Amino acid sequence: MPLAARSSADLVGRRGDEGGSAFSWLIVALLVVAGLVEFGLLAAWQRNGYWDFSDGDSAESARELLHGLAPYRDFAAAQPPPVYLVGALLLALHDGLASLRAGLGVVDLATAALVGVCVWRLSGRRWIAVAAAGVAPLLPISLHEHAQLTPETLAAPLLLAGALWCARPARSVVGGVLLALAAACKVAFVIPALAIALASCARRRALSALVAAGVLLGGLSVAVFGTGVWREAVEAQAQVGRTSLHSAGGLLAQGAWSELVLVIGAAAAVLLGRSGAEEVREPALLRTLAAAAGAGLVLALTVFKRGSYINVLVVAEPPLLSLAACGAAWSWHRWRLWRPLVAALGVLLAVQSISLLSSPGNPWAAKRPGAQSGLAWSASPATVDREVSAARGCPSSLAYSGDPYVAFLAARRMPGDQPDPFMLEYARADAGFARQAARDQPRCP
Repeated sequence: MPLAARSSADLVGRRGDEGGSAFSWLIVALLVVAGLVEFGLLAAWQRNGYWDFSDGDSAESARELLHGLAPYRDFAAAQPPPVYLVGALLLALHDGLASLRAGLGVVDLATAALVGVCVWRLSGRRWIAVAAAGVAPLLPISLHEHAQLTPETLAAPLLLAGALWCARPARSVVGGVLLALAAACKVAFVIPALAIALASCARRRALSALVAAGVLLGGLSVAVFGTGVWREAVEAQAQVGRTSLHSAGGLLAQGAWSELVLVIGAAAAVLLGRSGAEEVREPALLRTLAAAAGAGLVLALTVFKRGSYINVLVVAEPPLLSLAACGAAWSWHRWRLWRPLVAALGVLLAVQSISLLSSPGNPWAAKRPGAQSGLAWSASPATVDREVSAARGCPSSLAYSGDPYVAFLAARRMPGDQPDPFMLEYARADAGFARQAARDQPRCP
């Protein structure tokens, strides 16, 4: 949140192109209040619904870390340390779901604030920036992944802040460090981090900072957690295999449907901005945001790896929205005959989000046309409550063999204290952990 707060402070006193009005402290205060209200409404909507498998195993892993077990040594852990460290820190404040949702909701608010900053710096249009910040948490995939303990949630604001800082030569070194922090959350995020650094107006400094900080963070991870970090986050991930072409194609089609409106708007922004048809206040920011959005979309190809999902697009949506908001405003002004299309695309995006908000079990518009399912929750709060109640009814001496998310809510241990059964099943590198879990008998259920 501090990054967002500092960036928001930069807005105060700067002049826009809307009658010369400035972004005042009053507007910033109103934005903070509106953000907190939105935060509360989303929490009430989400409750304890089950959305993402990775959220559950990360939460259970963070609790194991908090209780003294070491990831990569005592239990299989599929991601680099930051995910578990952040989770353990939040659980140290309060050992329950509420602390995770509150802390990660604040991270999502920071991402939304940074979207507003990007739109303001690109276009100088105050209310477009305000609207974009409000919309950011409500985009279909971001809404599906709201306040989840996943690498995407943590990396999204870091990549966007990195794009902001790399757009200015004096801040490119800090931008490179932020990009390294994002890549430390998940190995695949090296792709957008490098793309942003290469698009920086001070490319050499940004790249040098990214590499130096990346080496430092990698060395620190190995020093603290051992070489198991590499074995789990890289080798084991490479061993889980590939999903079917049909399954991957369905996920890619869902991702394309979810991002269609944003991609069209972002393309319009890049076209108008680079052609000089519209005045871009910071052309360097246009380049870094385009790099972040494009590389973020490329990450969708990771769905060919078994167990991956389009939640990886959470890191692509903020820069896409930043560009699309500017693209919509510029198109509305420049291409008057196309205004009905701009309005129709905006309505389509709104309907997708509304369908997910109003019917999370069957979001008819959020799922791609012709699909049987898509972007729905895995289990409703009522279903989760029943499963948690059943898990708590098991004898306390037995391990719980169900879903890690239910185990976390019920405060039950997984077999062999292994929070990630998916990795145990598919990764050869985790064979020792799998044997440890198999020996933990009997189980419940």
